[in-house]
Formats: sequence, structure tokens, C-alpha cells
Amino acid sequence: MRRIIHHDEELLQDTFTISISDLMSGLLAIFILVLSYFILNFSQATAQLTQNDVRRAELLRLIQHELEQEGIKVSVDEQHGILRISEGVLFDVGLADVKPQGQLVMQKLGNILVGTLESERFKGRIETIFIEGHTDNVPIENAMFPSNWELSVKRAINTWQTMSNANPQLRTLLNNKNELIFSVSGYAETRPVKSNDTDDGRRENRRIDIRFSMSPPSDEDISVVKFVREQFNHE
Repeated sequence: MRRIIHHDEELLQDTFTISISDLMSGLLAIFILVLSYFILNFSQATAQLTQNDVRRAELLRLIQHELEQEGIKVSVDEQHGILRISEGVLFDVGLADVKPQGQLVMQKLGNILVGTLESERFKGRIETIFIEGHTDNVPIENAMFPSNWELSVKRAINTWQTMSNANPQLRTLLNNKNELIFSVSGYAETRPVKSNDTDDGRRENRRIDIRFSMSPPSDEDISVVKFVREQFNHE
């Protein structure tokens, strides 16, 4: 009888050991699958973020080249995704009405944007295009513009209206969220690119920036990127 009981105990222990082993193997397989999922999505998301920077720089260079072909000189900040147009091209000092020369520039820029943004290479890749007005730090106060804030905003609005009036199709361009692409804002003197201590610096600060923001990865992919980075940071 004792031998039978002892044999049953050994059989029970073996069965228990096998069950635990199967459970651990199953958990390990699930862990590997989950880890593979995170690695795959992390790679895809980071690749898209990198690709966005490369594609945005390509877009800016293309637009700059097309404008130069039309005899229009603009500067490009690839790192921040900005096409920069100096005040003198569009406005007279202290005014917000786009002068005739500037109207021609915006018409040509609008034509280029329509063709470029609707091309297979860039369609659906842009989330927002910000048209930003900037001034120097010299105060302005008159009946039309109580401060540089009003001047910068009005310049941005007039830039957009001039460009979209000449190219109505710009008002129909949508991002992949079915939202209008273009946005307008004014920053007065709060975001200088040069020192306001010199005439040359102030002249460069008076500008219109057209800032391109690329469509990011999906919310799910962004969450994966954040999760993986947090794990590495904790380590």
C-alpha cells in the first residue's frame, strides 16, 4: 500500500511539473510574440518619423528650386521645415497689404504648392502648413495696428488670402484626417531669427515663414515608440 501511495505521489509531482513547464513555455511564447509586435511597430514608427524629415527636406528643396526657376529667391530651414520669405518681397515697412510684386510671388508659390502637394510623392503626407507672420522689435502703434501682434497676424492673413485667391484649389487641400491643411498665425517679435540690435538683423526678422508639418505615425505606433523609449530610459 505504501508503495502504491508513493508511486501516486511521484506521478502527481511529475504531472504538476509538466503542467508548470507547459505553462512557462506558453508564457514565454506569448512574451516573444508581444515583444516581436513592439519591435516591429517601433521600427515602423521610427522609420516613418525619419522618413518624414527626409521627405520634408526634399519638399522644401523642390519648392525652392521651382521658385528660383521663376526668378524668386527664398531661403529654406530644413531642420525646422520652413520656407522663409523676407518682408521686402511681400510688404512695405509697417504695412500689411501685399504689394504687386508680392502678389505675383504668392501666385507662383500657390501654383507650385498645388502641383507639389497633389503629386503622388507628397499627397497625404502633410498635416498642416502654417503661414506665420513675424516682425522685428521696433514698436508700432497707429490706428491700423496697435502693436506688432496685429501687424504680424494681418500680414499672415493677407499672405494666405493673396495666395488662395489666385489659387482657389489651395482651400480644398486636406490632410489624412480630412482637415484643411493651411493655418495662419502671427508672432510679432517673439521669435527672432537674428539679433534685433542691428538693421540687418531686424530686416531678417521681418518675414513670413511657411512651416510644413508632416503627418505623424498613427496614435498606436506613437504609443509603442513612447513605451519602448521609456523602457530603455528606465534601464
